[in-house]
Amino acid sequence: MFESTDRVAIIGGGIAGMAMALALHKLNILCTVYEMRDSVVAPKTAGGAMMLSPNALSILDGLGVYPRLLGKGYPFEWTHYKNTDEDTVDRYPLGHEEAYGYKAMRIYRQELLTILCDVCNERGVPILFKKKFARIIKETEKGVEFEFADGTTDSAALLVGAEGIHSKVRSYINPGVEPKYTGLTALTWETPTAHLRIPEGKNYAFPVAVLTAGGAFVLAPQRPDGSAMLAGTQFRLEDRSREEWERLLADKQQLRDWARENMDVWPDIARSAIENIDLDPHTLNIWPFRALPRLERWASPVHRRVVILGDAAHAVPPTTGQGASQAFEDVLSLCLLVARLREERSPEMQWEDALDFWQKLRQERMDDLLELTRRLNNKRLPLEKQALLGKDDLWFDESATNPKQMAWLYLPQIEESIDAWVREKVGGRSTCPLRRFCPRDKN
Repeated sequence: MFESTDRVAIIGGGIAGMAMALALHKLNILCTVYEMRDSVVAPKTAGGAMMLSPNALSILDGLGVYPRLLGKGYPFEWTHYKNTDEDTVDRYPLGHEEAYGYKAMRIYRQELLTILCDVCNERGVPILFKKKFARIIKETEKGVEFEFADGTTDSAALLVGAEGIHSKVRSYINPGVEPKYTGLTALTWETPTAHLRIPEGKNYAFPVAVLTAGGAFVLAPQRPDGSAMLAGTQFRLEDRSREEWERLLADKQQLRDWARENMDVWPDIARSAIENIDLDPHTLNIWPFRALPRLERWASPVHRRVVILGDAAHAVPPTTGQGASQAFEDVLSLCLLVARLREERSPEMQWEDALDFWQKLRQERMDDLLELTRRLNNKRLPLEKQALLGKDDLWFDESATNPKQMAWLYLPQIEESIDAWVREKVGGRSTCPLRRFCPRDKN
């Protein structure tokens, strides 16, 4: 499949695209990133903050990026659930240093993107800006020729679409498939933590979701010292065109009005966050939740030289905070497969079989994550509604008896899965040792 001179083209210079470039570079595979924007430069708070769990941080550690994140994000281990009386009723681990090797981290998306771009530049990974992907010109068993909006063309042995949920590369692989609006929209903003009225005697630990008859109100620390707090909730809203959503995002007064509706249903700490909504109005944001149907193909059907990953292949609901983490898992697993095919050079190992194995491995992972999402979404219902559900419909903290309850998610064993597939294909004759790309957990 791959020769030492073959190159991978990565469409999209976002977080997944930059991470893939660094992974390929570490594996000595030539690659180029193509990004439609002029640069990655933007205000630090642009795009808000994101969640990184141990499975993501382990991969970033393997890329040599994790040390640069320290001191840039807010480390924590649990998110907490409170009832209408503001008593803690449960908690969910988003990271745990002792159990999974890393605490979770909330970090501004722009901060992470800037760091990834800086590392790419330092290591000599080519990033070409102002390159908006237009179309695939020709695909053969040897590679892909493609065109950009400016009329220029290029070619590569493999083209990877990492340009998010509105992927144009996905349209080439799965014509007519578009993301669907779920009917739910998040409304969030950032407020100074010091301005919140945190009640005494209620043992507030953050992040927290306060469950009321009006839904869940979320408070999650931003910045390394937690001095800012993401505040917000979600509600049902009719769908709009992309242009209408953009106009709504710009209509800060309408967003303020929605946030202030029915303020009396929220506890006082939430009301104090709403009262301070004007202190940093540029952080006021709406996020329409979109989902993709389960895709038949993550790669082009004939020559298999065009592949999608991350949100282009599976838009992960935000409940679990696993969007970026799963994109990193896609990246690592695909890059390791490319490297192993190049190293083994065995007739038993074909690119088509590798892609089938990769999509099955990743799709089963996504199916498990969607089931977890369903149970955690139910955890955000008012407690009286939760009481009507069965035990299998809710996630419960079992850490007292099972300290590694979430090991299946946070310790995914990607290298081991790929090594097992390779050995099965070559009848155990593999001469390449198991590649330990990620640091192991610290126990």
